[in-house]
Amino acid sequence: MPTPPDLLRSSLEQHNNTFESLLKLIPAKYYIVEDETEEQAASKYQKHSKKTKAPKQAIKEMSKKAKREKLDPKNNKTILDIQNEAAQRQAVAKGKRRADSGEDSDGNDDADAMDVDADNVILGMETSTGEDMSFVPMPEAGGIETLRQKLHSRMEQLRKGKRGEGDQATSKDELIEERRKQRAMMRERRRKETKEKIRLEKEKKEKPGKDKSRDKGNQSKPTSLLVEQPSTSKAGPSRDPKDTLTNVAFSAIAGSPGISNKKLQHVKTTSDPKQALQQLETRKEKLAALPEEKRKAIEEKSKWEKAEARIEGVKVKDDETRLKKAAKRKEKEKAKSKKAWDERKKEVRDQMAARQKKRADNIAMRAERRKGGSSGKSKARPGFEGKSFGKSKKAAGNRKK
Repeated sequence: MPTPPDLLRSSLEQHNNTFESLLKLIPAKYYIVEDETEEQAASKYQKHSKKTKAPKQAIKEMSKKAKREKLDPKNNKTILDIQNEAAQRQAVAKGKRRADSGEDSDGNDDADAMDVDADNVILGMETSTGEDMSFVPMPEAGGIETLRQKLHSRMEQLRKGKRGEGDQATSKDELIEERRKQRAMMRERRRKETKEKIRLEKEKKEKPGKDKSRDKGNQSKPTSLLVEQPSTSKAGPSRDPKDTLTNVAFSAIAGSPGISNKKLQHVKTTSDPKQALQQLETRKEKLAALPEEKRKAIEEKSKWEKAEARIEGVKVKDDETRLKKAAKRKEKEKAKSKKAWDERKKEVRDQMAARQKKRADNIAMRAERRKGGSSGKSKARPGFEGKSFGKSKKAAGNRKK
């Protein structure tokens, strides 16, 4: 006899309630598998990668917030609550997908419009209530020209690189790389500008007469950092200021192969700070003996020579204060080393004297033993050789008598 439907339904409901009560006892994190984020995967598999530590205050606030969320009863949801919410979200997403089926921005509009959701069809067949389905017309395609423009723009973006020309850097590594390139360009520009300035000033100071005759005889265009581009038309359109910034060219410095050895001798000093101070004093005395105009010219020339030497990587030691400090420090180190060496020498002398005294004492003791041993009795040999103990020779002689 078949089971009545009411009894079967009540039995199924009881079993369902039992399983639901058991599911509520299981924590959701052990039952529902969540997708790992990129940070979790990196911390799990890339153990040797560098970790950026957050500030202590931020860590404290995050831990407090996590503790509050953990103890919040709203966040402690059961497996059934999570499954119900997921089912509701899925239903809402299906409704939105059905309404907005024609608003996709990629080139797959025609293919997406032809997709059919089998689950919706089956559910519609099972739970059909006679309502008419609302048909949404397909969006009109822009034509072959629109698709061609999209293709060309995408190809141009891929050709330019990972990012477009006007896009901004999104990741931290891209920002760091961009700033590093900007700093390198700025350093190179400043270095070349400094070299150019030094060369021009040097030419003006050393050869003023030759510069005047050269300017009169051959008036050439001065060197400029900006290179003008040839214009196709006389009255062309106005250029973008960004174009002028990108067309910067740095000219090479002519006639400066490097600082010569003769100039290096005027600038360079010895490594010993005391001798370097003496050299500076000698140079000052020589300059003081010269006339004022010549002294000023030599001082100006030496300034530029020192600047060139510093650019070439030569260490110019011309600061008297620092040299005096270095000499004082070196003298202290010498005194400390001398003191340690004197203590070491004294210790060695004391050790040698103690050894000599011990040797002399041993020799004297040996000599005394030799002198005392010849007059007295000879020392008996060690061991027992049948002699009587505790009796003198006199007592033994009396007995014989």
